[in-house]
Amino acid sequence: MQPTAQTALSVDSLSAAFEHSITWEDDIWRADPVDVEQVHAKARRKFYDLLDAVTSGRGSGTQARILLFHGQSGAGKTHLIRALRTGSHRQGKAYFGYAQMTPDVSNYADYYLRRIIASLEKPYDPDNGGESALTRLTNRLVSMADVLPEEDLKELREANLDERALAQLILRLADEIIASPAFADQNLDVNVVRALLYLQRCDPRIDQRVRQYLQGRQLNELSHAAVAALDPNSGDGRAFEIIEAIGKLIWTVERAALVFCIDQVEDLRFFEDAEDRFQKAVRDLIQIANRVPTAIIIISCLEDFYGQVRGVLAQSYIDRIEKAGPVALLETRTPEEARLIIAKRLEHEASLRNGGPTFPDPTAFFGPQFFEEFGGLSTRRLLEHAQNRLRAQQTNTMEDEPEVESPPEKAGFISTLAAALGFAPNNDEPAASEIPPGIDYRDLWQRFSQASEAEMPSNDSELMDVLIAALGLAREEWGEQIKFRVKRLEIADDVPAFDLFVTHVRGGGELTFESRVFLCNRPTQGGGLKRQLEKVLMNMGGRASFMLRASDFPPNRKNQTAQAFRKFRDNGGRSLLVPIPDWERMMMVREFHAHHRYDPGFDRWFEQAKLLSGMIPIVQLLRLDLLGPPSGVNVIPVGSGMIRPRTQPTEMFRGQTDAAASSHSSVPEVQPSEERETAGSAAQADPVPVDPPIVEKPSRWAWADWIGWGSSSRTEPLPANDDPLPMSVLLDEGGDDEDSILAGRENGTNRLVRLNRDVLKRHAAVLGGSGSGKTTLALSIIEQLLLRGIPAVLIDRKGDLCSYANPEVWRAHEHEFDERRAAERRRLAEAIDVAVYTPGRASGRPISITLLPNGISELPEHEQQLLANLSAAALGDMLHLKNSATHQKQSGTLSVALKILGSRSRTEVTLNDLIYLLENEDPELTDLTQRMDPSGKIRRDLVAQLDSLRHRNSALFDAGGESLRMEALLGIGPYAQPGRTRLSIIYTGFLGDNENILFWVAQFLSEALRFCQRNPNDELQAVVMFDEADLYIPANSKPATAEPLQSLLKRARSAGLGLMLATQSPGDLDYKSRDQITSWFIGRVREDTALRKLKAAFQSESGLDPAAVLPGQTVGEFHLVQEGLVRSIKAQRSLISAEQVPFDRIEQLARETKGQETKQLPLFGLR
Repeated sequence: MQPTAQTALSVDSLSAAFEHSITWEDDIWRADPVDVEQVHAKARRKFYDLLDAVTSGRGSGTQARILLFHGQSGAGKTHLIRALRTGSHRQGKAYFGYAQMTPDVSNYADYYLRRIIASLEKPYDPDNGGESALTRLTNRLVSMADVLPEEDLKELREANLDERALAQLILRLADEIIASPAFADQNLDVNVVRALLYLQRCDPRIDQRVRQYLQGRQLNELSHAAVAALDPNSGDGRAFEIIEAIGKLIWTVERAALVFCIDQVEDLRFFEDAEDRFQKAVRDLIQIANRVPTAIIIISCLEDFYGQVRGVLAQSYIDRIEKAGPVALLETRTPEEARLIIAKRLEHEASLRNGGPTFPDPTAFFGPQFFEEFGGLSTRRLLEHAQNRLRAQQTNTMEDEPEVESPPEKAGFISTLAAALGFAPNNDEPAASEIPPGIDYRDLWQRFSQASEAEMPSNDSELMDVLIAALGLAREEWGEQIKFRVKRLEIADDVPAFDLFVTHVRGGGELTFESRVFLCNRPTQGGGLKRQLEKVLMNMGGRASFMLRASDFPPNRKNQTAQAFRKFRDNGGRSLLVPIPDWERMMMVREFHAHHRYDPGFDRWFEQAKLLSGMIPIVQLLRLDLLGPPSGVNVIPVGSGMIRPRTQPTEMFRGQTDAAASSHSSVPEVQPSEERETAGSAAQADPVPVDPPIVEKPSRWAWADWIGWGSSSRTEPLPANDDPLPMSVLLDEGGDDEDSILAGRENGTNRLVRLNRDVLKRHAAVLGGSGSGKTTLALSIIEQLLLRGIPAVLIDRKGDLCSYANPEVWRAHEHEFDERRAAERRRLAEAIDVAVYTPGRASGRPISITLLPNGISELPEHEQQLLANLSAAALGDMLHLKNSATHQKQSGTLSVALKILGSRSRTEVTLNDLIYLLENEDPELTDLTQRMDPSGKIRRDLVAQLDSLRHRNSALFDAGGESLRMEALLGIGPYAQPGRTRLSIIYTGFLGDNENILFWVAQFLSEALRFCQRNPNDELQAVVMFDEADLYIPANSKPATAEPLQSLLKRARSAGLGLMLATQSPGDLDYKSRDQITSWFIGRVREDTALRKLKAAFQSESGLDPAAVLPGQTVGEFHLVQEGLVRSIKAQRSLISAEQVPFDRIEQLARETKGQETKQLPLFGLR
């Protein structure tokens, strides 16, 4: 009797966990969970024996420290290198460098140095990540006993030193290290020691210069000033000198070896002078081995290539390469190795599923003779062989067993086992062609997408063609797991629509889903969208329906368009926002696919890359959530912002899973084919059953929850961020003191008016003329949030918000409050941790200005591009770039340069970093801007302009200060103070004119966008208040802050970050983003322009007549408008009265709030 799995799982849910081969270099730095140590055992043993000899002192200095690994294609050479790196780093016996032999290298010594430095920047720990190898080496160097006194190390890390003083300190400390007993006989390169000491400053501006220096590059005068202790790199042998110094440091600090491996050497064969190139490459490798007596060199190449070049190598080179004995890496696996490979994969899969399936001994399942058949096969071939056996047994099982109706989501053991081995569930078609060596489709796609000028069509019918083509291509990304068919519908000229039939092929069964898709892009103004919605409602035909739109859907308002929209959703319809970048991406993928679809190996790469399967509309239309996240696809889709979990399960496809399963229905596959039917016939289709589906998803696949199909444990959740709010939520029925914020009392009834705390993550605006009480109302809300543990950041233009840090203000009005309110003031003082920041004023508490935030390289590529574009636009404003052709090219060059810096940097990107990149002929920048700037003149002009900008605005760019990090401003994570809630006040008055203020706030907004991308949250976790918000999002201009603030209004709610906009000039505010703001507090307004704009913004949806009710309001009276609900209230007073704080007092308060880790400011003068 054959063993069975304890729990059966779907085939497609497991396949992504079992990738066969290493595809990208980045895999080298992570441990391989399915590595089998018995494979290539001889090569492993030879390497570890040599490593032990070197690190024990027995093998250092000998010539037999070069290992040659050669074998056929598919022998697993790169897999072996990954395993050796993992093993040696786990033992702490090596620092591993890796380089692939790129064919355009002219100086191999320089190339080797760059690759070694790049390798040392990878996480040292292959299992847990963490600090880089370079950071580990530097930290261990300075922490060695008798190297540096503790007080010197503290000064190096913490002292406030200018560039000259820092250089003098580093010169002294480096000399002390060189002279210490541990290094006295090493003859170290003192400049490398100095460079590593600079890294202890943890200053991104310095780190970038040190990185360039360690790569052997020359630093210009501006860059060198930051690291003045370093002597210029000079001399032809400088690369060898730096490698030698690093190798000696590794040995002295950790008694570890420098292991350097060159891989894919056979790539040189594509050049006519391959033999000469190889000889030069080997010559420089031997030089490294000679200079670093504790270095181990590994050469990995194809066997036939080595045979080709060996004949022309100097005999002395051959002797050095082959002295340790070349190791042949066999492509074929023994029966025992085959059994171990399959067993290891199944063991790993079982370990990932706690309480999930456990798999039997593969020998017991396949039969003892089966693995004997594997003798002589490669790993890839043996897996295919196992697949054939599984398919045969599955077929026999299906023929022998009676037909039993079972949930199609469940797969039998054979299917589960096949998935664990990496097999697709249906392999009737021939396997996709192999990707030929030398073709990098990923690189081609990246270059194509960056150069593409795809533009979304204005015609909706053409857009529908784009969508249908994209669905067809997305189906190809899943091989035979998905089939689909499209029927065009002719409803009306202005409402393109089609029926979509999707079938998932799962473990021999099929699941079918049907939906109707409408495209409604007409504007809300003039009733265009309303008329489209009316036609959609008439033609839903009882089917699950999607309505796609390229711009925002109307919020929950009381006009007729919103009513029709609600009716669509009440009938089970679902709206999908498909922004312009998503349409353009679909077009780019279609064009790229058309260009390469007949190229060898492209079909295989396209299925692996899944360029479309991470996009929200594709995921939801094809129900990819049920297939699990595709391998290599980020669950944050390109161009659509952050996907966040919804708090209620959708009813979009209720019943279709069971209906499809019970009827065994299937839909003929299309490639994609289309049918047409009229709206009348479509409307007569049978309604879809409404029984809830039963879909079992493995616990480690969280995709279904991410895109809105899952549920939350919260018992009474708020609707999703883009869903209408019920009246009970707006009225906060049943609210309590913990979850409710008191806004005031309703005029006429005197009833309390409360706000649901989490409604504030949908943002609020407080409008009112001077003296209306808007600041008091806004601060009252902020104070209550602080008392409930919600941190706040206040952007203060005038200096009055700094009152919260001023003890005199806390004491001044204490007598005006009754006992209860006085107690609340004291409770607030005890609860908050106040910090005042003064960007632009070094004598206060400055915040360093950055062009791109820390951690940008960890974001998805489209988010990196967004932040680069926003920063380029902000710089363009500072440089007064307009719409001329030259200025557009300069703006484009800035955007490209910032994107490059963001992708490379692990820390903040500064103006000096940008200037350095532009003036140093960076190859990637030159290549990507070739069309815009073939001569380099634009880059040179930008360097001059930016350098002038830096000098003109030294207070902005050179003030230094703390890093701009939202986590620090909010006092969360490592910056949290137990028992206190952070209130950060950022006073922008020291920045100078509005131009500087706008630039700084734009960078703050970029950092907030990064924070939102990295910290999704369904509940309110922080609030940011922008006082005088009309400066940042004005009606009649578009400053650098407008676009990032509009973007943040859309994205922040998904991170639980509430924004509050306050202005005393409502006539100057841009109301285009009003639909992103749920709560509007409108106080006394008398200015005619403001009243006209407020009427246009609110009267149609709420019935509010601003001219009739706003001018007569008294101080503290507001109309609260929330999605059509209007209430007249008398606002709650704030506990603190914001009063203008003198500039010198602000500086003093800022200094006093610095370093309050153990105590906060004595706000009442009592502590």
